[in-house]
Amino acid sequence: MFRQLECFIQICREGSFTKAAEVLMVSQPTLSQQIRFLETEVGTSLFERVGRGVKVTADGEILYEKAVSVMRLIEESKNETYELRNARVKKLSIGISPTDFFGLTPYFLKFHEQYPDIALKFAHAEQISQQLLTSSIDIGCTDSYEPNKEVHILHLYKEELALVVYADHPWADRTAVSLHELEGLDASLFVGDISAIEQLQPWGAAIAKTLQPKFESTSTAILLSMVLHKMGAAILPASSIEILAAHQLKLIRLVDPTPMREMKLVFRRHHNNPAVQKCIDFFLKHVPLSS
Repeated sequence: MFRQLECFIQICREGSFTKAAEVLMVSQPTLSQQIRFLETEVGTSLFERVGRGVKVTADGEILYEKAVSVMRLIEESKNETYELRNARVKKLSIGISPTDFFGLTPYFLKFHEQYPDIALKFAHAEQISQQLLTSSIDIGCTDSYEPNKEVHILHLYKEELALVVYADHPWADRTAVSLHELEGLDASLFVGDISAIEQLQPWGAAIAKTLQPKFESTSTAILLSMVLHKMGAAILPASSIEILAAHQLKLIRLVDPTPMREMKLVFRRHHNNPAVQKCIDFFLKHVPLSS
């Protein structure tokens, strides 16, 4: 119908099937066929022959005004959807916790170098699936996930959880401690990110239960500052400790077994944001996968 209206409008403007066919770059038989289809649709003749040209009928004049309005609305719609699509390409909202941000910062910087026109907005990851479904974020980076059939996850990498202590902590001279030795760690001298402690559950519920910190924070920088001020020891992703820890702090590996966390990229299955796909492709290409 839209193509037929386009042909109809052009004939009205040119006053000739031949000239309209030249402008539209179609054959005259094809143009005539489009008008026949349109006349059948509206149930009336739209043109009458006048010498070598054509004249619009009274019914055709009514349709012409409506057709011009329809085509104008279609063009406006195209422009608006293009602007919306272009705006979405240039902005990406990422849900991520402060702890995870530090480990992925180098990749965000590299992504920005590769796609400088995409502005990155970081939001605190709370309930990733819900945030995605309400469009408060476009993509999430997390080690936890609330299952939802509308949300897809991609494995990024695994990394160790490690213990960080202050320089003169009784364990400061050790390079590794057994995971079960944590049961002997004084909880009153432990600071924690609850999400990190919860990840110890698969390796020992008793350990996770034992470690009930007196001080808590979701900020890695604050947790490390607590350790630095001898408020306690902390369990954090090894990458975060290595990036932020000062010389006065000591990283101790946890072994037998070594607790691991799995980072995931989370996004809506049927997203229509090109920036999201660019981010997915980038991370799959640049983040070294480990098992």
